[in-house]
Amino acid sequence: MSRDGLLFAGMLVGFSIAVPIGPMGLLCIQRTLRSGMRTGVSTGLGAATVNVAYGALIILGVDRLMPFVTVSGRVFSALGGVFLLWSALRTLQRERAGVTAAEAVSPSPLAAYASAVAFNATNPMSVILIVALLSPVAGSVASAGDAMLLLGGMFGAAAAWWVCLSGVVALLRVRIRPQFVNVINRGAGMLLTVYGALALARSAGF
Repeated sequence: MSRDGLLFAGMLVGFSIAVPIGPMGLLCIQRTLRSGMRTGVSTGLGAATVNVAYGALIILGVDRLMPFVTVSGRVFSALGGVFLLWSALRTLQRERAGVTAAEAVSPSPLAAYASAVAFNATNPMSVILIVALLSPVAGSVASAGDAMLLLGGMFGAAAAWWVCLSGVVALLRVRIRPQFVNVINRGAGMLLTVYGALALARSAGF
C-alpha cells in the first residue's frame, strides 16, 4: 500500500472509531454542555490518544494484544463501568442540587484529558473495534515511517471529529436556555448510568 493509502486508511479508521456516539461520545457531549468546548475537546483527545496507543500495539502484532484483551476484558469492563457510574452520579447530583451548567466548576483540560485516557484505556470494546478495523491494513506497514503515517491519520481524523462535535455542542450551549441544558445533562447522566450498568454486567459475564 502506498503512503497516501496508509494515511487515508488511518484517517478512515480514526473516523470510524470516533464518530459513533457511544459512552465516550456521550461523555464528550455532557462535558461540553457542562464546562465548554475546551473540556469537550480535551476529553476527545484523551480517547484518541488511547486509540492510537492501541493501534501501535496492533501494528507490533495483533497476536500479542488479543490474549491481553481476552484475559483482562472483564476487569476493564468493571473499571470502565465504575467510571461511567461515577460520572453519571456526579452529573445527577448537580441536577438535584440545582447547579446550572454556567455555575458548575469546570475541570481543567488536563484533568478532562487524563480521565478520558483512564476511561478509554479500560474499555475493552475500544480495543476490539480497533483490532477489527486496523488489522487488515497493519500488514502493509513496512517501516516506522509507514506506522507514523497510519497512526497520524488515525489521530488527526479523530481529533478533527472531536473538535467539530465539541464545537457544535458548545454553539448550542450558548444559544439555548440554561434550564434546557440542564435537562440534556440529566438525560446524559441517565444514559451514562445505563452504559455503566451494562459494562458491569458484561464484566460479571451476563
